[in-house]
Amino acid sequence: MHLYAPAPPLPSDPLVFGFWKVGKDVCENVTYDAIKNGYRRLDCACDYGNEVEVGKGIARAIKDGLCSRSDLFITSKLWN
Repeated sequence: MHLYAPAPPLPSDPLVFGFWKVGKDVCENVTYDAIKNGYRRLDCACDYGNEVEVGKGIARAIKDGLCSRSDLFITSKLWN
């Protein structure tokens, strides 16, 4: 019996879009545009302070049919 879920496969495209230093005022649109331009690997972290805006951009991209959630590989980090 396994006590963990297997990790999803990594996207074949190694291109990653990072949200470090992306301001809250533009982050939703930057996220949307990154997905629109083909990014599927998104690098986030709580410490970046823009998680809500990234989420809004992702939600809008999914709503507009640019991708599905399963198309995206989202990385986050914990700081202590």
